[in-house]
Amino acid sequence: MTLLRGAQGPQHRWDDLRFPFTGNRIDVSSGRVDYDYTECTVDFQTNARYPNEPVCMIAQMPHHKLFGSSVQPHLHWIQQSAVFPNWLLAYRWYNNGSTVPGTFTLAAYTTHAFVWSAGNLLQITKFPAIAAPGGEDVSSILDLIIYRDSANTSTLFAGADTYGIAKAKEFDLHYQIDDRGSRQEYVK
Repeated sequence: MTLLRGAQGPQHRWDDLRFPFTGNRIDVSSGRVDYDYTECTVDFQTNARYPNEPVCMIAQMPHHKLFGSSVQPHLHWIQQSAVFPNWLLAYRWYNNGSTVPGTFTLAAYTTHAFVWSAGNLLQITKFPAIAAPGGEDVSSILDLIIYRDSANTSTLFAGADTYGIAKAKEFDLHYQIDDRGSRQEYVK
């Protein structure tokens, strides 16, 4: 295995695993989550409900991911006022050949990368790090669901949010890498 080395020993690098919100088959029938084809966003309306209006993503971890390392999830969205929507993340992470967890872990956002002052700001909203499953192996699966919990049904926020239409662009994970891939198809 080839590691990038510096004066302090092995150096691990970071990469993005991306989930653009412009995919197909998002359920817009309720009118609470809709496409905005002008801004290229998925819009969570002011009455979007947890757990009724999800946007689901599935991550198959790349072969070059550093086993056992956590991932850093965050959402890119267009912020148009000083308040924030109640962005909520649900996730479960498991290995191939293991039992699929029956429940998801819920996490409210933790921080925002930028300070809004006016106009349309491309914001990055961060969620807590997600720990890898024990004995992580090649191509583990991470199920991810983004909600706007407008009414604070989850009780993870200070209260109901007062933000207008929340325009999501992309969700992604920062993760560490330690190699260019695996030496065998299913074994690193």
